[in-house]
Amino acid sequence: MYILAKKNTNSVKKIKRLIFLKDVFIIAFSAYGGPNMHLALYQKRLVEEKKYLTTEQLMEYFSLCQMLPGPSSTQTLMSIGYQFGGRVLAFLTLLVWVLPAFILLTITAIFIGAFQDQALGYLRFVQPVAVGFVIVAGVKMVKKSVKNRQGYLLATMAFVVTALLRYPLDTWVNMKTPWMFPIVLVTAGLFSFFDFKGTVQKYKPIKIKFPWRSLVTFVVIFILAGVLGKVSSNPLVILFENCYRFGTIVFGGGNVLIPMMLEQFTNHIPNGASEPFMTTGEFLNGVGLVQAIPGPIFTIASFTGATAMKGYGIMSQVAGSFVSTLGIFLPGALLIFFVYPIWSKIKMHPIVVKALPGVIAASSGLVLAAAYLMLLPVGFNWVIPGDYFYTNLDMVAPVNIVQIAIIAVCSVLLFKTKIKSPWYIIVAILCGVLF
Repeated sequence: MYILAKKNTNSVKKIKRLIFLKDVFIIAFSAYGGPNMHLALYQKRLVEEKKYLTTEQLMEYFSLCQMLPGPSSTQTLMSIGYQFGGRVLAFLTLLVWVLPAFILLTITAIFIGAFQDQALGYLRFVQPVAVGFVIVAGVKMVKKSVKNRQGYLLATMAFVVTALLRYPLDTWVNMKTPWMFPIVLVTAGLFSFFDFKGTVQKYKPIKIKFPWRSLVTFVVIFILAGVLGKVSSNPLVILFENCYRFGTIVFGGGNVLIPMMLEQFTNHIPNGASEPFMTTGEFLNGVGLVQAIPGPIFTIASFTGATAMKGYGIMSQVAGSFVSTLGIFLPGALLIFFVYPIWSKIKMHPIVVKALPGVIAASSGLVLAAAYLMLLPVGFNWVIPGDYFYTNLDMVAPVNIVQIAIIAVCSVLLFKTKIKSPWYIIVAILCGVLF
């Protein structure tokens, strides 16, 4: 009788977990608008309708994931899956959540690669719309995450160093190094830690049993990927290393990821290649399209991975999309497997409390820097493509008036109206086809 009851209990648990995954799949097809919109969807379906957890638990998970590098809304959803069914359900939650955007963006990238000239013509108005998205995201992040004078100082520092000083100082200092962003974030965290003005609750050290296997796996993959990425000329290896590094060092969500990807994929020439993985225009198409497709912004890795492999055939593009998507989400998943079991014991540690505000403030500055760097090739005309120092401006017609107008209109509409993101992209594509 006991065995029968146990079997029935296990069957009920499996059914409940399948229902949970179905709910995740439904959310995945309606999750436009970034982490805050995703959080609203979690609240509506998972808390209010299905009662998988309370609002307080949801906000605690969201706060936890804001402190970790990686895709915060994805990690929040994984934490809910972890609570409901352990590591296995957390992993399945990740797969179900990412799969729709992965498939759609991979197919889109392959289509654009196959019909490049015609497709790029149709998508020419997507690029200024994408710049508008990032401008608005940056401003909103600053308003939401910067709370004091120190925060504004760190956000400004991040913007000035990575945007305004990028081209003037590049002759003497390698401002295009992919490590510039983590250096800025670490510096901001240290500044915040040593200049912290608030109060910290007294922390009583307690014995913690750490799930070291996940952390060791995370570190070993990071080291191996870094070494192989340096010595290998295989583009799939390089894509995995790039994306795993991004997934390891990005704080603040997908909008902070964009400037790092822009820098890496459009300015750096991979080992064994003669040019970067893609042009700025191709990357901006991805930024725009990811706004029109439901799911996490981190799935832009699916688009960039497939686009980077466009010269190697369709199967290689699928492989590029897969390794890039795996690389971008794996670090965040491993960190959830490490941190979730011990979170309740470390969340009030003074180091975390003091350093994190600076990291978040600097991250908002990086998003504004991304908007500035994306604006340069789209809104202005240059004598030599790719050289964005002011002396290279086309003095006959320095400003691309049409593109600037689109950016301005898009930004105002995003601020002042509640029009959903996909409509901007649909209208931009229709204008590209018609005009």
